[in-house]
Amino acid sequence: MFVANSQWLFFANALMCTDMPCFTYSQLTCHLSMIRPSPKLLSLLFLAAMTLAVSFPQHAAAQSGTVTYTHTIVLDIKLPPEMDQLFEQFKDMIPESVTTSYVLDFNETLSSMRLLEEEDEGESTSGFRKQSAGGDVNIAVSFAASGSSGLGPQLIASVGNLDDGTYTNHYKFLTRDFLVAGELPELAWKLTGEEGMLLDRQVMKATATMDTVSVEAWFAPEIPAPFGPDNYGGLPGLILMLSTDDGNKLYEATSITLDTDIEITVPDKGRPVTQEEFEKLVQERLEERVSGWNNRVIIRGN
Repeated sequence: MFVANSQWLFFANALMCTDMPCFTYSQLTCHLSMIRPSPKLLSLLFLAAMTLAVSFPQHAAAQSGTVTYTHTIVLDIKLPPEMDQLFEQFKDMIPESVTTSYVLDFNETLSSMRLLEEEDEGESTSGFRKQSAGGDVNIAVSFAASGSSGLGPQLIASVGNLDDGTYTNHYKFLTRDFLVAGELPELAWKLTGEEGMLLDRQVMKATATMDTVSVEAWFAPEIPAPFGPDNYGGLPGLILMLSTDDGNKLYEATSITLDTDIEITVPDKGRPVTQEEFEKLVQERLEERVSGWNNRVIIRGN
């Protein structure tokens, strides 16, 4: 269970909650030499910088381990107005959210995320047929989460590499293997000063924005591994809870096992493509498969 409160941890956190840029200790002392602060202000800023340096080490030795997350997606169901009445009759068949589980392995330089195998049982689809004046209307509700098998691509592994700042995703799509490589996201995290407990570990809240998507993370400073689910990271601690899209997508850690010997290999099996090429390929193939489904609505949580 996750428990949060609004206690401010350190004076340094209060500084980081403002819109001012965050400085390292060396950068801060350089700026102080230029602005010539009063002795009182200098003492306060020096204390804040030292607290920041001690509490959030930039190069702490990372640990190795395994984390299991639940991934919950709130389904956003949008139907044309002419189907509102039909939807009301069958809305009880459609869940409000879909939950799957993922496993994240990490060591000093690499992280690898994959769908929990026992839950990778393919795509669950329910549906119904409704007779109307214009003929039959088929509605299929597809509950395939990202990475599961079925119509969409199956994520075999997603590996992030701190050494070169890149990620490699291994997908299987229509019996073929693909390798999608790119750069790890660099987020301008801001600490909010809020703390909590998750899995009996102290966690701290940080927020960021990637493109137009809001990101909220709770990380554990006592586990100095700058990793998290879905290749989010860059914080001075392992991310145990992550939400995006205003909470509509949520990862929450359910178990942690720390180990000193986790071996991770970067995937090398498959056809190398860019993210844009892969998304275009998937869209084209899916459009081909559903082109013959007349009057059919697919509701996906992805």
